[in-house]
Amino acid sequence: MTKKTTLCSKLYMPLKDYPTFNLEKAVCNHGFFMMAPNVWDPSTKQFTRPLRLADSVNSVKVTISQPHDCSLLLIEVHGMECISDLDKEAIRAQVARMMRLSPKDEKDLQEFQNIHPKFKNMGFGRIFCAPSFFEDVVKSMLLCFCSWQNSLTMAKMLCDLQSELSNGLEDNNSCTQGKGLKRKRNVPEYFPESTAKIQSVRNFPSAKELAGIDVEILKDHCKLGLRAKHIHEFAKDYHRGRYRLRNFEKCASHEELYQKLMKIKGCGAYVSNNVLMCLGFYENVPIDTETVRHLQEVHGRKECTLRNAKAITKQIYGSFAPFQCLAFWFELTRFYETKFGRLSLLPSSRYGIVTGSQCGRKNSEENE
Repeated sequence: MTKKTTLCSKLYMPLKDYPTFNLEKAVCNHGFFMMAPNVWDPSTKQFTRPLRLADSVNSVKVTISQPHDCSLLLIEVHGMECISDLDKEAIRAQVARMMRLSPKDEKDLQEFQNIHPKFKNMGFGRIFCAPSFFEDVVKSMLLCFCSWQNSLTMAKMLCDLQSELSNGLEDNNSCTQGKGLKRKRNVPEYFPESTAKIQSVRNFPSAKELAGIDVEILKDHCKLGLRAKHIHEFAKDYHRGRYRLRNFEKCASHEELYQKLMKIKGCGAYVSNNVLMCLGFYENVPIDTETVRHLQEVHGRKECTLRNAKAITKQIYGSFAPFQCLAFWFELTRFYETKFGRLSLLPSSRYGIVTGSQCGRKNSEENE
């Protein structure tokens, strides 16, 4: 019996301009790396996920690794023997965005670490983000008004939906005449046939894919609740060209960018500040109940509430300007790792426990 060979092409990204880059630390520092379709392998220290090709429609699965004693990233593109120059450029651009490999990111990293040596000693300063602005915004919306486990589940369901969209969504709708009949539901006819050729690649849905389906499918299929409407409207506006990353990059200050993000329906203060962090603006600390818990437990600010947390974060992290959010995120990550161990070593089955509320539950169980 002959052994089946798997097509795979290799790309390389030199790291000579990023001498301190470490893949493990660049990935495993933010909850986004735990959200589908991202996969981190603790044993091999490899990162795998689908990325879009240059047509912004088709996807390929890639595995990223950092060979020992080698100043480059290895990108293995699965299922493709030959890759066009345009597709290579698209893949490298998405990898660079996720890993913060740009002159601006490197400049920020060095400035942050030079001012605060303890962060340099621990190799902290790159915050992992999605390969696209659209995915960053939607995933930030998934973080609001629910548990961390629910956020993970919704991201997984969105990826499951994307996989089904490539084949033509079928909905087992028990409300349809009370008979639970399967029927095709409003699958956009403009999805190219080429999408069907890569059905096995389950990616995070694009704006075009989400804009082309009924909002009720999005709500019911992915259990998004009220946020489904906001995500659907954002997808439609983004697909029409209303929101483009280059338009946000033209903002003269982080405050101007913040106000621009706040105009997106579903982007309140927390979502906007989280997106700011993904865009490389670190002045604002995203504030939610987890932030309040951190300030209460780690800094002893028992008086902290959602109402006064912004003022308290300015008192605590003001000296780190303009990198207040990086300082906060470093503390939060270190707190989690003291409770659960290194995030890069956690099996994916335990991702849902990485919250402050689980820390309290764990301590209670240990004291019983």
